Amino acid sequence: MTQRQIHNLELADVWAFLRSRPAGLTAAEVAQRLAELGGNILDAPPRWGWVRVLLAQITGLFSVLLYASAALCVIADRMQPGEGMLVLGIALAGVAVLNAAFTFAQTIRAERAMQALRQFLPQQVTVWRDGVEQTVAIGGLVPGDVLALAEGDRVPADARVIASNDLLVNNAPLTGESRHTSVTAAAVAAGRLVDAPNLVFAGCAVVRGTGQAVVYATGRRTEFGKVAALSVEVRRPPTPLEREVSRMVRILTIVAVVMGVAFFAYGLASGRPLWVNVVFMLGIIVANVPEGLLPTLTLALAMGGVRLARKQVLVKSLGAVEALGAVEVICTDKTGTLTRNQLAVTALVDPVTGEPLAEDRARGLLEAAIGASVIHPRDAGFTGDPLDVAIALALRARGGDPVAEAAGVVRHLAFDVQRRRAAGVVERDGALRFAIKGAWEVVRARVAIADADRAAADATVRRLASHGLRIIAVASRAIAPEERAAPEAALEQGLTLHGFLCLSDPLRDEVPAALAACHQAGLRVILVTGDHPDTARAIARQAGILTDAASDDALITGDELEAMREAELAQRLRAGACVFARTTPEQKLKIVSALKQLGLVVAMTGDGVNDAPALRAADVGIAMGATGTDVAREAAQIVLLDDNFASIVAGVEEGRTVFANIRKFTSYVLASNVPEMVPFLAYVALPVPLALTVIQILSIDLGTDMVPAIGLGQEPPDGEAMTRPPRGQHGRLLDRGLMIRSYLFLGALQAVWAMAMFFTTLALGGWRYGDALAAGDPLYRAATGITLVSVIFAQVGNLIGRRYERGSGLDRRLFANHLVLLGIALELGFAFAVLYWAPLAGALGTGPPPTGLVALAALGAPLVFGADWARKRWRARRAP
Repeated sequence: MTQRQIHNLELADVWAFLRSRPAGLTAAEVAQRLAELGGNILDAPPRWGWVRVLLAQITGLFSVLLYASAALCVIADRMQPGEGMLVLGIALAGVAVLNAAFTFAQTIRAERAMQALRQFLPQQVTVWRDGVEQTVAIGGLVPGDVLALAEGDRVPADARVIASNDLLVNNAPLTGESRHTSVTAAAVAAGRLVDAPNLVFAGCAVVRGTGQAVVYATGRRTEFGKVAALSVEVRRPPTPLEREVSRMVRILTIVAVVMGVAFFAYGLASGRPLWVNVVFMLGIIVANVPEGLLPTLTLALAMGGVRLARKQVLVKSLGAVEALGAVEVICTDKTGTLTRNQLAVTALVDPVTGEPLAEDRARGLLEAAIGASVIHPRDAGFTGDPLDVAIALALRARGGDPVAEAAGVVRHLAFDVQRRRAAGVVERDGALRFAIKGAWEVVRARVAIADADRAAADATVRRLASHGLRIIAVASRAIAPEERAAPEAALEQGLTLHGFLCLSDPLRDEVPAALAACHQAGLRVILVTGDHPDTARAIARQAGILTDAASDDALITGDELEAMREAELAQRLRAGACVFARTTPEQKLKIVSALKQLGLVVAMTGDGVNDAPALRAADVGIAMGATGTDVAREAAQIVLLDDNFASIVAGVEEGRTVFANIRKFTSYVLASNVPEMVPFLAYVALPVPLALTVIQILSIDLGTDMVPAIGLGQEPPDGEAMTRPPRGQHGRLLDRGLMIRSYLFLGALQAVWAMAMFFTTLALGGWRYGDALAAGDPLYRAATGITLVSVIFAQVGNLIGRRYERGSGLDRRLFANHLVLLGIALELGFAFAVLYWAPLAGALGTGPPPTGLVALAALGAPLVFGADWARKRWRARRAP
């Protein structure tokens, strides 16, 4: 006998198979099974998982390069102490550690936020052991334990039902089906385990009724646990930004190392001392590697994550902040994401005419429907089956008293899947009435109605269902006292049809505007739901996913999807398929794979346990925070705290803005690499002094460039982020255009200006070409100082220009970015301090040049800004 046959067994065989009894296990049996099978917990996260996260951050290629440079600095300091190499080495190592600390702190912060969401499974459960009802910790459950189930409970383990009193459960977290399941204790002959009406599963909720069940699977052996294990096996692809940053780091590292080693070899061949060549190689590497870039990038992503959290979007990994901006396709659920996840009565309709009922008839219909319902008042609302709650709210909205009406129910006949109806006997003012509510197909044959009216009612149902509405027929009749306990079949004859209840899960108010924003942004939205095709089609039309011109091929059912090969599915998706109905969570993985086969960046939403593999396989997995399962939240990179589709769109805009800002400060930082590198090239190739020292270069990269770059990372959306098409897989962070602009235009301009100021200062001080200058010579200190501040002034102009790809950068919004203003102030303050404040000037080896030269150097800001603005205007005129 296998575990998967448990639903086929009669109760006596269930007890024998599980070696249990109605009175429960003994304490000795529990202890033995705990020792053999372990507790009712999923595999715990690695105890030292945070160590692996930290090691991953400090062993990246960029970090290794900085560590190697730091080690060379230490060696150089041993070779020739007193040249500041030790301080430089400490600074380089500190940059690598700082970047790792930023990322590590964000990861830990996200993990703590996730811990706050881990309230999915109950912590205590009621069981029978040794014939006594007792409360135990969920982790102590074992197969054979007898559970008590009641309305509002979360099922703690997979169990076979042994007693059911109107028990109704919501298996949506596991199956993805939004409809509730009536549970019985009877054995079933066939069918899938997850479809069995006599089983309850870990993580699912008891919606109504009470019952008992005997546990047959715990921990990782539950259906919940199996899918959780499967989701771990699915490898998540790196985000687009992770790929781009890795590519950028490789390019910059190769350039830095190749140039450094090449010129080190050139220096040795030309007969220069080893010490000079080591310093020169370090200078080339330090000048080429933007030491502050990765910390700035990390901080920009972290702050983007904070901004997203304010928009109800929890980011679990930094790369996911930007990954949303690269998304080309969003696969979304319906219930709770596009809709409110609140079943509501939207219309009360005359079956024959199809028109809304008059107020007195509408209220009579609702009162009859309450007679076939079970509700419990709680706080300001009600609990019970969502359909019953929706009816009660509708009656109260019309001035009725649902509690008083429900109090008159003296006999209730519960809904089940086979009967597709619920009924009740109501006593009011001494008179008895039998009421029934259910699917029209079931009620149809039980009402006294003319054939023509019955045909009209059929047409009304078809018309209403085509709009995605759920139709419930309500009928009743007066009965005699002796019929009070009559069989249901006898009561269900000659009923008077009151009308149709039309129910729906209304679309969220903000969804149509959010979908319109997606279309404007070039984003494709695909609806993936377990609901009926008519419901899916109606919601898709209301939301704007499906247009009136769309063909029937735009909708694919789960059965069709099951029969398709992935290549055929990809072809249908290429042709415009955008709605999937009656799909299972497992089929989401197939949809993700087909979309990625088309080369698209995919975001997938999900809330159930079985959604976890698809969430992990997608480029961006988005789980529901309010209604999602713990497994789905763990598998996703992003958690929607409000389960709202509009929050995804806000996240896409934020992601695109973050990527645009990263390009802005990347261009800004790389531009200063050229004026930092040219002095070393000139020093090797020409008989001239070194215009910038390594420590001075570091003062730019880790000093004056940092705050302005962070400020660029905080630029608000420019209003065009959601009007541009998504960049997808092929959008480059470091593309040819950015490198040409940064290195060959802005960087070259800054280098020419800085070197011109250097040689001007030397010439005015009486230096002759070929003369050597000592490091402590006041003229040399003044010349290196003016070179340093010339680069800083030029970067001020570059900073303003980098705010916009096309605009000048000078507008009122500049004053709203306080970090950019602070960065400019720090750059100007540092420029004057490095020349005139003795402690800083002494540390950096600079000195005060003539005041007129400082004023001339300051013209570098408008020079760079103006040249860049002219370039933008020229490009704008050439653009088609």
